[in-house]
Amino acid sequence: MVALLVRLKLTLLRNSLRRSVWRTVGLVIGIVYALGVVGLALAALIGLRVTGVGLDLTADATVVAFSALTVGWLVFSLLVFGADETVDPSKFALLPVRARELLPGLLVAGLIGVPGVATVLVALGLVVAWARTPALIFAALVAVVLGVVTCILVSRASTAAFAAFLSSRRFRDLAFVALALVGAVIAIAGNLIGSFAGTDVAELRATLGTVATFLGWSPFGWAWAIPADVARGAWLVAGVHLVLAVGLVGALWLAWEHFLAARLVTGSEDGGAARKVGHGTFVDRLYPATPAGGVAVRTLHYWRRDPRYLAGVAGFLIAPVVIMATQLANPEGSSAVIVFAPAMLGLFVGMSIAQDLSYDGSAVWVHISAGVSGADDRAGRVMSTLTVYAPMMVLLLAVAMISTGRWSLLVPVLGLTFALMLISLGIGSVVGALWQWPAPPPGANPFQRGNSGGLPALLSVSVTMGATLVLAAPTIVTVVWSFFTPWVGYLALPVGALTGLIALRLGITQGGRLLDRRWPEVMLAVSERSA
Repeated sequence: MVALLVRLKLTLLRNSLRRSVWRTVGLVIGIVYALGVVGLALAALIGLRVTGVGLDLTADATVVAFSALTVGWLVFSLLVFGADETVDPSKFALLPVRARELLPGLLVAGLIGVPGVATVLVALGLVVAWARTPALIFAALVAVVLGVVTCILVSRASTAAFAAFLSSRRFRDLAFVALALVGAVIAIAGNLIGSFAGTDVAELRATLGTVATFLGWSPFGWAWAIPADVARGAWLVAGVHLVLAVGLVGALWLAWEHFLAARLVTGSEDGGAARKVGHGTFVDRLYPATPAGGVAVRTLHYWRRDPRYLAGVAGFLIAPVVIMATQLANPEGSSAVIVFAPAMLGLFVGMSIAQDLSYDGSAVWVHISAGVSGADDRAGRVMSTLTVYAPMMVLLLAVAMISTGRWSLLVPVLGLTFALMLISLGIGSVVGALWQWPAPPPGANPFQRGNSGGLPALLSVSVTMGATLVLAAPTIVTVVWSFFTPWVGYLALPVGALTGLIALRLGITQGGRLLDRRWPEVMLAVSERSA
């Protein structure tokens, strides 16, 4: 079964690359990114070995770094990339196969891909860092096996668990809050740890040891702490960490098996029971009776009913909320950082437009058959996105201003916020018309990505955020300048509003023209399935 699933994964990956040049380009870009990260990580780990760094520093550095790697698998799987389910387990629902028979093959197949291979290569660098005695080499090899398996399992089990919550309307809001809290707690902890470490080398070294001790006794560091314990001669502690790491792998394995077994019984394409169509709601009367208004109404309904949108809202809100919370909690926190933190939400909202067509799936045919123009499609999605995020932005700005009292910064903050939000929506309108991918359908695992979603999605995010920052540069420069010459801050609002409105208008127009030429390609891209 393992060999069969691995061959199936490779076949699906090869076929997906043959069908689209953009997927090949995305894969190449992903490999280049991964090679850069792997190269830096391996250089650092080799440096720990060849430069004669002491055992204590090597122990603390490796525990912190590899615990962060495990946390990264959890956070990025939930908030950014999702679980790579090229070999979708739900496709086996009609076959006489049990979850426990699929798990080994799915685990190995999960290592086939840019993230999996990169993780294995970086983990092998741990063996190089600890290549000092036979006992340390053996302990490092054990840590590599347990650590890499933990990374894969924590990603699969967590996305499966949250998908089970989010696929149920009753628990959807609870899962939304839980997802936001997971990211917020991790980010707040990292921020507070960083604030305690001063510029003094001795203090920084002490902080590193404290963090390493904390992470070594957390589930994220149980496996990676084993060679550090052996290096210090703490064999009993190493044995405890070994037992805990093995137990964690077993618990994650059972959890993944439980959720996989449920998917094999229920399937994954059920979007929910049919509902009786009633009279128009407030949302239906919120927009004008135009093609763009119709698109806005339809897409806005998805924001409440589709768990994929809820997961996106959670991911976008975490960064500004965490920054504001940590700065407010820190007695030496910066009020200027608090005031400008909500502008980050404006930087992210364009990614929602960029992925909207992919979330529609084959329902895009409704627009094509109705003759909806590309510009109306882009404008309608911008309207619904602003309806969701604009109140959140107003609330964050109000909290920031009231809590800090820095009303003198209101005009520069509004200018930067307008620039980032409107420009990102304009860029997202163009990017969303260029790149689409087969996203998981409504009611399925909202954290799943198919055989092509990960790399095109990464390219979409990178271009949207990068181009937004470039076009917002005049406003950013004006805001920075205002800290040295206060009256310049009053120019930020007209500069930000003007550049934002121009970028939004051009984005809707150019994105619409692209869609008018590419509707057949869009339909093909969003309808493909890894079958």
